[in-house]
Amino acid sequence: FPPLRLGGGGQSLTLTGVADRVDGYVHDGKLYVRVVDYKTGWKKFSLSDVWYGMGLQMLLYLFALEREGAGRYGREIVPAGVLYVPARDVLVSAQSNLSDEDLAAEKSKALRRSGLLLDDADILRAMERADAPRYLPVSIKNGSYSGDALAGAERLGLLSRHIDRTLRSLAGELRSGSIAADPYFRSQTDTACQFCDYRQACHFDEETDCRRYLEKLSSGEVWERMEKEDTGDGL
Repeated sequence: FPPLRLGGGGQSLTLTGVADRVDGYVHDGKLYVRVVDYKTGWKKFSLSDVWYGMGLQMLLYLFALEREGAGRYGREIVPAGVLYVPARDVLVSAQSNLSDEDLAAEKSKALRRSGLLLDDADILRAMERADAPRYLPVSIKNGSYSGDALAGAERLGLLSRHIDRTLRSLAGELRSGSIAADPYFRSQTDTACQFCDYRQACHFDEETDCRRYLEKLSSGEVWERMEKEDTGDGL
């Protein structure tokens, strides 16, 4: 696919990348696509992170496919979701007297993926045909799917527009030469400085520089904020 381009003129932004895996399912003449990212560590999808401009990679691939895929595949492209998949053996830490049944239940929890999926029963059944999904981060009750990992087509569109705005804002800061030392901070063990390659060059000073404290938001709070942002009502 060509690079993803946002904006125009001197404010244009070009992005390229390679997705780990893309799954497709043709249904009612449309091609539903799902992006999968393999992780060797423990990675959990977080809408709260997306709101703050982090964890965007899989979603960027998904929405790039939606915009550019029809020309390549000859069908309307519909985003079906994103999933983090562990690229490792499942290890369970448990007491030695755990029953086989309880051990199997713990293993099933470890196999469950993390992500965001289109709230469409036909598409979800195509991903995993089970009365009680083992891999998808959803549950079924009285024949209906539920869970915070589900989003309708309108909300996925809302998410795509939020990401576009976020990227334009980030690009604007880069163009303006912003090099402020204001790393995000959630706790002493969860901060941008923890694994930063430029930690020694940054010279972040606790006394003179400012941390950006990121409040953990629920899925409902994120969707509410995105709706207000989309309508221009502020936060």
